[in-house]
Amino acid sequence: MNKLVPIEYQNQRILTTTQLGESYGADSQLIVNNFNRNKDRYKEGKHYFALEDEAKRLFIDQHQIDLGLKNAKTLYLWTEKGAWLHAKSLNTDKAWEAYEMLVDDYYRIRESPISHKLPRTYLDALEALVAAEKEKQILIPKAEYFDALVDHNLLTNFRDTAKELKIKEHIFINWILDKGYVYRDAKGKLKPYADYVPALFEIKEKQRDKWAGTQTLITPRGRETFRLLLQNNKLSFPPGMQNKTAE
Repeated sequence: MNKLVPIEYQNQRILTTTQLGESYGADSQLIVNNFNRNKDRYKEGKHYFALEDEAKRLFIDQHQIDLGLKNAKTLYLWTEKGAWLHAKSLNTDKAWEAYEMLVDDYYRIRESPISHKLPRTYLDALEALVAAEKEKQILIPKAEYFDALVDHNLLTNFRDTAKELKIKEHIFINWILDKGYVYRDAKGKLKPYADYVPALFEIKEKQRDKWAGTQTLITPRGRETFRLLLQNNKLSFPPGMQNKTAE
């Protein structure tokens, strides 16, 4: 297996479909077919990221991407857990051997959650600053404060959280989308990235009459984290967001 050039997205190492296929000794189309046949087992944000339109263009501009992937409508990026599901689907000795090498020599070799290397571009510097601020702010709240809140299991939806933060719901949602805490799935529903579950978000199953589904709720730690980020770092506000209150 050729030495892989590290690629990161959402603060974790990932592989493109082409890289994963080459690592497993399989055609990339087989990787795609396995995914399509077992889509219900894969969760976006946990096993893979799917980039389209502007998000895809920005990612490609920052990395050396196979030309064939540039022409695809959706660019799939596979996490360590996604690579494991693909190895399980292929179930060949070569795939399992390659997976073990990927875990030992690629996915888990990192200096820290935030790289200490000097940023090469202005964009790299901004991304490093935002990532550092997120990690710092998450650690600020006092443990005893959260213990009291968690005892009451005070989970809130996006609308009620926005009211508590005294901002409009659509502004709050756009902000957490922009900051990379949540994403919209294929049906347009808001889902949290796996890194923030269950600390900032919880996903609860709902059932009403014949309808069943899931709902994303924000934890007490999540509300306090967002409150501190918005209060202490004015740069976190989107343009025109300051002094806006929830209706």
